[in-house]
Amino acid sequence: MLVLHIELRVKPGLEQVLEKMYLERFQPAISAQEGFNAVQLLHSNDHDANYRLCLTFDQQASQQKWVATDLHQEVWPAIADQCAEFSVQGYSTV
Repeated sequence: MLVLHIELRVKPGLEQVLEKMYLERFQPAISAQEGFNAVQLLHSNDHDANYRLCLTFDQQASQQKWVATDLHQEVWPAIADQCAEFSVQGYSTV
């Protein structure tokens, strides 16, 4: 199983926009993908503008197939545009 943690540092004042984009656009879009298992948007208790997006797919090939879709090219920028920066870390389950 592939797990991605995407650290998001949201631009000041755009936290609610990010959350709305996630709930209304990103979550429904990714949830319909083949091989998708789970998605969560976590908000840090320590820093208002820090979030972690956690994605789980059955395998990396499924995640890569999702990334190649037109839908991903539509919904990911809606998330990324709200961020000052983001970083991605991938994990495989043991």
